[in-house]
Amino acid sequence: MFSRLDAGHIRTPDRFPLVSILCGAGPALVAATTGMAFRVLVVSVLLASAVLHHELCAEDLFPDRSRPVPVLITGTPDPPPMLQTRLRYPNLKFDQPLLIRRDPAGERMFVVERGGRIWSFPDVAEVDAPTLALDLAGSFDQLVPHENAQRVDAAYALAFHPRYPEVPYCWIVYILRAKPGQPHLEDGTRLSRFRVRTGDDGSPRIDPSSEQVVLTWLEGGHNGSCLEFGPDGMLYVSAGDGEVPNPPDPRDAGQDVSNLLSTILRIDVSTSDSGPLYTSPGDNPFVRLEGARPEIFAYGFRNPWRMNFSPDGELWVGDVGWELYEMVYRVRSGGNYGWSVMEGPQSVRPEARRGPTPILPPAIALPHTDAASVTGGFVYQGRQFPELQGAYIFGDFETRRIWAAQFDGDVLTSLTDLVRPSVRLVAFGEDASHELLMVDLDAGTIHEFVRNETQPPPQQQLTEFPLQLSQTGLFHDLRTQQPSEGVIEFQIQVPMWHDGADGRRFLTVPGTDAVEVLAGARRRDNWMLREKMIFPKDSVLAKTVTLKDSNGKSVHLETQILHFEGTEWRGYSYLWNPEQTDATLVSADGTSVVLRDYGAFPEQRIWTVHSRSECSRCHNAWVGGPLAFIPSQLNRSVSRATATEAVNQLAALKRAGWLSGAIPDDPVSSNDARIAALADPHNETNSVADRVRSYLSVNCSHCHQNGAGGTATIDLRHEISLNDTHLVDAAPVQGTFGLHQGALLKAGRPDHSVLFYRMACSGRGRMPHIGSSVVDAKALGLVSEWIRSLADDSQPANQAVLPPLSESAAVGPYVDQLQDPATALSVVESLVRGKFSDATRHSILKAARQLPPETRDLFDSFQPPEFQQARRSAFQLAALLTDTGDIDSGRRLFLDEKNQCITCHQVSRRGGQVGPALDDVGHRLSRAAILESILSPSAKIDPRYSAWSVVTHQGAVHSGLLVERTDQSVVLRNVKGVDTKIARGDVEEMIPQPISLMPDRLLNDYTDQQIRDLIAFLSSLRGE
Repeated sequence: MFSRLDAGHIRTPDRFPLVSILCGAGPALVAATTGMAFRVLVVSVLLASAVLHHELCAEDLFPDRSRPVPVLITGTPDPPPMLQTRLRYPNLKFDQPLLIRRDPAGERMFVVERGGRIWSFPDVAEVDAPTLALDLAGSFDQLVPHENAQRVDAAYALAFHPRYPEVPYCWIVYILRAKPGQPHLEDGTRLSRFRVRTGDDGSPRIDPSSEQVVLTWLEGGHNGSCLEFGPDGMLYVSAGDGEVPNPPDPRDAGQDVSNLLSTILRIDVSTSDSGPLYTSPGDNPFVRLEGARPEIFAYGFRNPWRMNFSPDGELWVGDVGWELYEMVYRVRSGGNYGWSVMEGPQSVRPEARRGPTPILPPAIALPHTDAASVTGGFVYQGRQFPELQGAYIFGDFETRRIWAAQFDGDVLTSLTDLVRPSVRLVAFGEDASHELLMVDLDAGTIHEFVRNETQPPPQQQLTEFPLQLSQTGLFHDLRTQQPSEGVIEFQIQVPMWHDGADGRRFLTVPGTDAVEVLAGARRRDNWMLREKMIFPKDSVLAKTVTLKDSNGKSVHLETQILHFEGTEWRGYSYLWNPEQTDATLVSADGTSVVLRDYGAFPEQRIWTVHSRSECSRCHNAWVGGPLAFIPSQLNRSVSRATATEAVNQLAALKRAGWLSGAIPDDPVSSNDARIAALADPHNETNSVADRVRSYLSVNCSHCHQNGAGGTATIDLRHEISLNDTHLVDAAPVQGTFGLHQGALLKAGRPDHSVLFYRMACSGRGRMPHIGSSVVDAKALGLVSEWIRSLADDSQPANQAVLPPLSESAAVGPYVDQLQDPATALSVVESLVRGKFSDATRHSILKAARQLPPETRDLFDSFQPPEFQQARRSAFQLAALLTDTGDIDSGRRLFLDEKNQCITCHQVSRRGGQVGPALDDVGHRLSRAAILESILSPSAKIDPRYSAWSVVTHQGAVHSGLLVERTDQSVVLRNVKGVDTKIARGDVEEMIPQPISLMPDRLLNDYTDQQIRDLIAFLSSLRGE
């Protein structure tokens, strides 16, 4: 007790003089005070201390930060990477370099700066200075004139003739800036030929007056502008879609082969001063296609940034993505790479017109949790790192990560981080020994790989990072979650829905510095992090997730950690043991547990601990990382058990020194959207609109805002107007799920609102994709009420659906009607609102079990536990593929009709014809690819087996495989193999669907051994 009564631990106001005296008197006073006098003194101190403790808890919820807080968590549990980077030319620094290239003779290196200067220098590490080869901006008056251009805006690419210097020509792509008041120049991106001469000092000079403009296309953004000579001697040229990020591809250029945008061109360039400057090779894929540009080699790219040929002649291209993915393509002649129908594996505009060839999948698709602006690289041919031979080395400009990708045929077998993120990577290059070089745009420097000699032995690699929650030092008492000194517990206004679980939240900030609240969001210099608050390095946010079982017992399931390592936030999870004594760090891939092991939970209920990359999908750099520890969540009244009245938590955090910066003295009355408290969705004193907007902001806006990864072009942040959300009456870009005339939000009509559908279902259409698998029934009712409140007097009310349901429990005759998603959604809304008797409700749910997945999933959350779909969302893929299964057991599983495989697929002419025949699937796909195609059937869809929805003029919706389309009729085949013929005169619209007819979760009820057996059987089918 007395050990803590010192001036460093407790502040003593003047109204407590006795405590002040004791705190400063030290042992002399204690020694002089004995017997009864000492006991009286002790009692007096205890009473005063109790009063003081009460006063402090009432006024200041948190200890002040006058004492330094130690670092509790630092580093990473991952082993050090195999390589690190170092400066290749320590004496050289450029101004925003975009490219490094070795001339074909191997004599000099060339660097292209963004501003238009091109430098050359010998490939010697100790080189002192480069030599200027060309200054495009400074030579603007010597270039071919353009009447609407005022200057050179940027230079992007340089390529020398393959026989340089014997053939002294190079080709450059540069951009012209339009004069003030002029629109973007339709011919503002130039591919030009220049002559290379030798200067007086013997170094090369590119003659600006020798320019010959070879090709032009639109400038304005996403220019592409990469150049490579192929092994066939042809010049390959990349072009982007020429536009801003949003809306996606506004010119519809991606699938249009009548223009040069979104393409890779293949041309035969000339060095003659007479005749054409290029021709289109006769074997180009679209030479004979009417209306197509003959120069096009491949199309469907968004912004192809850096491409290169591998030793076997394959063209590898990095394509900068939109909202969800960064792609790498292995480009084929005539290939269609999807933009803007697709963004890699993700559908963007499924209704858009498609090009003349099928869409091909990416070789690599990185989610925006891992990458944000891909930089294409090289297939490694050097000798310094033999383990990388044949690997494709590429990186990311924003995250600064660099990977080595290994393939088995077309199948990606491994993707390895090579270095700690450091270089703002805008381009790779090769030296004469084929060792790789890296260009840092911001630093202006060139780097190379060296082996990381600092790697400790494997047994020492994880010793610093805590592997048990008890080792983190966050908690004084782990069981009760009592935080350690220097760790505070805080509360938030609106918790995210987490399948009924609750959470306790904690913060520790090393040192004495406060977390600074900014006046507005800003992007950190030279980094992708979009900050709203500035956290000191090694700050930690923690959340312990608890769930009550059927007996009302609260069980700790996981403690989630967000660790700020100085430039980005990293998420980790610790899984509690069933004994509730400690929690263990979960691997990067995540895991899942059966809740029955933890308490009185339903047999089939599974809890998913998400992977670290999934943590980053929500806690992404675009929103600044933390989602709960923000002013609008902290601005609430909080009290301790010993306090007589509540105080404002945000003000208390500032007063105690945990927060600083742009926080008003009275947060409660603030009108600043950053500060104003979110409306509690379950507090009916708030308006319905405010409650819903807060709910959507907390649960959805971390993805659904510009740049954060949601493919719908909506913004669900609470602080913007409803009109600015682009939600009401907006056409869904991911399909309508069969809702006739559906919109993202149809004012007054929940049954026609895709937002309501996604919240209500529990299958593949569910939102959110991660973090929750159980429908929030209360929120569903609230959103339904809000959508209805948006109707105006001219809008019709919901039509009565299945009238007999309210009087009769016999719903069998209505099963066919419930297959219509809008009808089913209307019934779901009535279930939420409690419109049916118990008997009718029971009959509806019984009928719903017979429905196809797209409507059955809408009723899943209302079903008794024994009828709910198993939610096994985490598969240990490596474990499933390590051991082989039994082929005969797998064959029996496949042929068993209740498992659905044979219903849709044929083997040896036996089975359905909804999906492709599988007689040679083991020859076409690896075991890993077969498993992935079952787990994620919508990731790669063969265009021949795409799903379509047909809406008739009467409002009927039919979905299935498009079997036949003529001038007279359309034939669709449903998942049961039944064909439906629809007269063309009855068709109002036909919509291709981004989702496979093959149901997801097919393997959820299988044991691991059954999955291995099925894969073993499918792998044995080799068409022999």
